[in-house]
Amino acid sequence: MKRQILIVDDEHSIRELCKELLEEEGYKVTLAVDGKDALDKMDFEIFDLFLVDMAMPRIGGFELMKMIKKKQPLAVIIILTGFSSIEGAVKAVQAGAFQYLSKPINADELFEVVKKGIQYSEDLYGPLQKAFEPNTEIVQKGEPVLLHGFSPEDKIDFMALGRTRKYEIGENISLNDDGKSNSIIIIESGEISLWLNNTTVDYLQKWDTCGEESFILAGTSFTSLRAETPVTIKQFDRKKILDFFAYKGEKLLKRFMINLVNCIFFKWRKAIQRIVMLKLVTGE
Repeated sequence: MKRQILIVDDEHSIRELCKELLEEEGYKVTLAVDGKDALDKMDFEIFDLFLVDMAMPRIGGFELMKMIKKKQPLAVIIILTGFSSIEGAVKAVQAGAFQYLSKPINADELFEVVKKGIQYSEDLYGPLQKAFEPNTEIVQKGEPVLLHGFSPEDKIDFMALGRTRKYEIGENISLNDDGKSNSIIIIESGEISLWLNNTTVDYLQKWDTCGEESFILAGTSFTSLRAETPVTIKQFDRKKILDFFAYKGEKLLKRFMINLVNCIFFKWRKAIQRIVMLKLVTGE
């Protein structure tokens, strides 16, 4: 999963430059125009790293750093500063910032400090994350877990049941097939965020699935989905799946149900992990 960085700077050119450079390195970047905007975005997401400008109107970088630490005590914060504010940046580091970077931004220095900061963030959260991680993967991610143990022919036949749908960045993804009934989706490309109320609890990528619980209890859906990149999915109607296994036989249906339970178990364990981490760092 991509590491998430929040950049807070009132200078548009600095925000966009840092975003472009870091996205090229594979990070997921969110922008905030000032301190209030940053705090608002923290209500909906946990960030692995913060880049915070030292000199901003209304809420300065030093004050914002303290507010971020109050909301997310283990936050890893890198201060951005002009030459005239280096003394203040050093003070921020002494008060708990991870490091500071001088403007104008040097790409190599940015990459090096961010890489070290991300590693430090992983070291902080690692023990908690490992407590929720399965000991082994039940299947390589070269295929959907739902189809683990299927013959090549059965996999082809099952995938043929699905309808291909495409979504653009920011679009909501429905688990209803033409509004008629709940369905299961398999992601063929792109990345989807999984939301519980206003909190992101997981990111789904190629061969991940969603909607499994609706197969067991029709009409059940506790989450919402949003495309984070251009996305292509296969959408499988519940009735077509049932008809498929009525034809294929009970043995394959039992295999499918085992896979279905495994999908739900691993997905919700990851979701609980993120919720617990959010509770720990916010104290709510």
